[in-house]
Amino acid sequence: MSRSLVPVLLVVCAFVVVPPLVQRLLRAELPVPELAVYESRYPLNDFAFSDDSGRSLKLADFRGTFVLLNVWASWCQPCREEMTSLDHLAQSAAIHGFKIVPISIDVAGVPTVQYFYKRFGLDNLPIYVDPSKGVMDAFGVIGIPTTILVDPDGREIARMSGGARWDAPESIAHIAEIIGRHSDTRP
Repeated sequence: MSRSLVPVLLVVCAFVVVPPLVQRLLRAELPVPELAVYESRYPLNDFAFSDDSGRSLKLADFRGTFVLLNVWASWCQPCREEMTSLDHLAQSAAIHGFKIVPISIDVAGVPTVQYFYKRFGLDNLPIYVDPSKGVMDAFGVIGIPTTILVDPDGREIARMSGGARWDAPESIAHIAEIIGRHSDTRP
């Protein structure tokens, strides 16, 4: 009887061990972001979200600075993959005069995001949550992750849907170029 169990155990082990290994070996690297830059700036609807202390915030609280607003969730695989690059971008301070505002739409709120940040070693990003998903309605977000570049007057100037490597040198140069182009002009 023990000899007949060996093939069954091998098959069970193969189903448990092989898929994660294949996924790691075949995982494609996230692309460099391709922000769709708008000729005209679009005013954004404001909405309420909160930080990790429970303080209520609005996008208007960030007026006066460029904001890279990222809508994400801990259960979203592309979001998980890109959060590390956003953390590296925040740490590098390669682009002056701009803030990263990652807003989680996790229903469980702050505890889930705190656990996620700890698990992935994200030390440079602030925690913002919107469990009601109002950010999705306010900004017309239909899929996550979605990243929106907002000018100091609270208007959308660029957007990208999907995961990206935000800390890649070409990403940093592209964001800096967009900010530079929109810093001098006020429609």
